Amino acid sequence: MSSAAKTVLLLGNYRPTLVLAETLSRDGYRVIAGLDGCDRGAEVSRFVDEVWDHPQIKTDADAFFRALSDLIAERPDIGCVYPVAEEFVRAFAEHNPALPDRVVLAMVPPATILACLDKRTMMTMAKDADVPIAPFAEVSSLDELTHQAAAIGFPIVIRPADSTKRLNGEKALAIPSAAALASAFAAWPADQTSLLIQKKASGLRHNIYFGAIDGDIHRYLHAIITRTDRKDGSGLAVDGITIAPDPDLRRHTDALIRELGYTGVGCAQYLVDAETGAVSFLEINARIAGNHAVPERCGLDLGRFLMALSAGDEACTHDRREGEAGIRYSWVAGDIEGLKSSWRRGEITGREALAWIRTLIETAFGAHIDMMLTWRDPMPGLFTLADVIPGLGHLTRRRHTHGAFNRKPHAVAHRETPDRSLAHLAKVGS
Repeated sequence: MSSAAKTVLLLGNYRPTLVLAETLSRDGYRVIAGLDGCDRGAEVSRFVDEVWDHPQIKTDADAFFRALSDLIAERPDIGCVYPVAEEFVRAFAEHNPALPDRVVLAMVPPATILACLDKRTMMTMAKDADVPIAPFAEVSSLDELTHQAAAIGFPIVIRPADSTKRLNGEKALAIPSAAALASAFAAWPADQTSLLIQKKASGLRHNIYFGAIDGDIHRYLHAIITRTDRKDGSGLAVDGITIAPDPDLRRHTDALIRELGYTGVGCAQYLVDAETGAVSFLEINARIAGNHAVPERCGLDLGRFLMALSAGDEACTHDRREGEAGIRYSWVAGDIEGLKSSWRRGEITGREALAWIRTLIETAFGAHIDMMLTWRDPMPGLFTLADVIPGLGHLTRRRHTHGAFNRKPHAVAHRETPDRSLAHLAKVGS
């Protein structure tokens, strides 16, 4: 990136965006963060100089890319576009927009992203590479579903073959028995062309954070997710710890990354049964991970690594790192929201809720880092925490909408403005 283009645009108002913003701000970059995303926080981060309110990429990708083109044309200081959240990474891979030569797109190559998003491709690749994976099959009719489920054996997990779709509003459904299958699938779902079914594996989720160049892993960290925001262990991590690399998982990850010819950063996931040692490959997320704070705290520096690779900087090719073990991490806001959601759905008893609260408190005070709460940039974590505490969320959202907590001016492009150009950016004072 040239010295004249020292502004980075981060896309996705998302937990790792805050970590990237701090890294890049400390490196002397001006940081713009998009407001659309699954979290809040960028609006009040001390490391974010401007926020950009753009068309939602999920509902109107064409409008988003037009707005992006206008923004880049009017801001010659923008030298890097950095898709962070999954919906942006996916959209950039699928649309492959043309950006000016002066703008670096900090992202894993589109072909690799699309391969990792294709569950069928990845399952087959794992099987061919002798990476352990639970038995699976693809089906396209109710009869095939019933037959293959019986052949694989219950419990099973069913997900759309097209990863952009949902099944009854979920990414995947866990089916414990033939009776449950008959109840859930009285007819073939009309919006699905084919489904993937897989034997449900047991165990804790193991995350392998990595940076690779041409299929060779240069940076590596192994973490175990010990608790999630769901009682059944699915969902998002709220408690985990980094460990010394397991040789078997390292060998499996090496094989997959080599097969993909992978360049960039990512997170490979496995389920590992602590009692039997059985391993089952889950997926590779070809992007900055949701828990990006973990590999950064452990010294992998994946945010800069991806940006340097995308800019063609060869210096990072000589830098190999293994992340620090023994670092415990938490996500208190996610933990509280998980507790509330589980209680509302009737999934936990009063006794279980009290036990959850006790564990939540122990985790919060025992962790080395939290995914959003940090003294270096306290406001995003505090706002997110207030969002999930009963009685506070409505107040903080209302006050924040009116800019009450902005400590410095931010540029905000309003969605209701017909002209998406930067000429319509409005300043919001503190």
